[in-house]
Amino acid sequence: MGITFSGVGSGLPVQDWITSLVQIKRVPVDNLYTKKDTLNSAKTALSTVGSKFTSLKTSLLKFTDANIASTMDIFNAKKATSSDAAIATVSAANTAITQKVSLKVESLATSTKASSTTAVSKTITGTELFTDIANKQGVEGTFSLYTDGIKNEFTIEETDTLDDIVKKINDEFDPNTDGDYSDNNVKASIADGKLEINYNNTAVTNLTLGSSSDTSNFFNIMQLSTAALTDNGDGTSSFTSISPINTINLSGAIIGNAANLDVSDVDPITEGTFKIGKTEFTIDSTTTMSDLISKINKDADAGVSASFDSKENKLVLTSKTAGKTAINLENGTSNFLEKVGLVSAAGDSLTSQTLGNNAKIYINGSATALEANSNTVTGDISGITGLTINLKNTTEVGETIDINIDQDTDQISTALDDFITKFNAMTSTVDAQTAKDKTLHSEYSLVSLKNTFRSITTDRVSSLTDFDSLAMIGISTGAVGKAATNTSSTLTLDKDKLLNALQENPSEVKALLIGDSTTGTTGIFQKLQDKLTQVLDPVSGYFNVKEDSYNTMIANTDKSITRGEERITAYKALITKQFSQMDQYISQMQQSSQALSSIGNYS
Repeated sequence: MGITFSGVGSGLPVQDWITSLVQIKRVPVDNLYTKKDTLNSAKTALSTVGSKFTSLKTSLLKFTDANIASTMDIFNAKKATSSDAAIATVSAANTAITQKVSLKVESLATSTKASSTTAVSKTITGTELFTDIANKQGVEGTFSLYTDGIKNEFTIEETDTLDDIVKKINDEFDPNTDGDYSDNNVKASIADGKLEINYNNTAVTNLTLGSSSDTSNFFNIMQLSTAALTDNGDGTSSFTSISPINTINLSGAIIGNAANLDVSDVDPITEGTFKIGKTEFTIDSTTTMSDLISKINKDADAGVSASFDSKENKLVLTSKTAGKTAINLENGTSNFLEKVGLVSAAGDSLTSQTLGNNAKIYINGSATALEANSNTVTGDISGITGLTINLKNTTEVGETIDINIDQDTDQISTALDDFITKFNAMTSTVDAQTAKDKTLHSEYSLVSLKNTFRSITTDRVSSLTDFDSLAMIGISTGAVGKAATNTSSTLTLDKDKLLNALQENPSEVKALLIGDSTTGTTGIFQKLQDKLTQVLDPVSGYFNVKEDSYNTMIANTDKSITRGEERITAYKALITKQFSQMDQYISQMQQSSQALSSIGNYS
């Protein structure tokens, strides 16, 4: 029986053989990829650990910066407290001296106010729509008058003028309904921009304005809600608007007088500039009073708050800073300030101003008052260096409040809490990243670094007598109060012990932590910082050198991977060619076998 072959060519699983052989060849390269991943993981872990060392150094700077500048000396930080914060609040800089201060506040500083010396807006004559006056704040609806308890209700329509409303009142009380109001017991009239409601004392005992059912704000707009009843001395009494009612339209343009300002057509407000404070403002054809007031209020350099006093019909500027200082007001190319009565044509800007008052205080029982042009009194005024007093109210006659300036131990305690948190984070991170199952488990130098820092925290400063170790001021390992040992890495803080140390000998506590250059003492935190500076050096430091080492190993591994991949590619090409040739030989042998078989069968 002859040899038979199935399939095309040799019919053998050539591709499977190639794949298997290549996979065997890939093992060293795959190991290189694994090595690279491990190196990258180690580099990332190293960076994580390094960040903890950096954070620890930052926490130390809060203390050691005291050796650079006194203003950064946390040990000189002061805390000021007031016995009555309703009278004054206080703060103290490092330069303040620990002491107790008595304070009497006679008066607070007030702000300068500039107010129009003339009416800004035109006032009512009677022809105006009620809904247009007082910056269009009038509301249509009902209002009521009570005569001896009898309610009389009136309705204001949207189209009613003030004259229409006056007529409605007078018609209601016209005994003859003939339009001759001379014999009215109640009569309304408008004169000099004011509304007057007059009644006959003989015929009417009591006249009451307004009802809870009113839907119009008529009496508010006409300034009658709080107007006092006046006995005219002629048998009549009256309610009269407190001040002339303005007709201003704050949304109307100033140029062209859509704003309805009290200026003549022959001498109107002109476009141009004027100055308030340090700022130059411009009025053009589109500027409204509302726009201008808003711009003034938003401009810090103007230094004032602007408003329109509707009741007084005046533009008011109030200085944002207190004290007896004038507001700078200057006419420019526009006559606006002149026309609203803040600056005269000759340039007088003080007539419109009521200067503020300086604050007056007495320190430590002084007979002479100290004056400040602000309610914030600094050391250059009080004579107490580093103390800032914020005045809120005056003291009662004959009374004072106490201000205490003490060392701010809270700042030190908080900073130590931060140091301990960062130290513990450093040690725990090193422990975690160098565990047996972690990529840095063989970094014994890193563990050694951690132990070095832990050891420094247990050092003693031999030149000190009362407080020569961190444990003496409440910083220890393990439970609070336990002495520092080399068996634990976790630090804790006993704040009571720290406070006692700061009260007993603050200079030694400071020397223990950051040293004393006058005695040649090196503090614990100085040692830690010096070591951290060395470890974190951007060139020769442990972390930089180690990172460079990892980068080199990763780069070399990448090169090995590249060469390995090239060898695999060449190997695959080679065996693919060889197996292809083998397949061709086998195929040819199959064909020869088939030919021989055919000859045999024929014979």
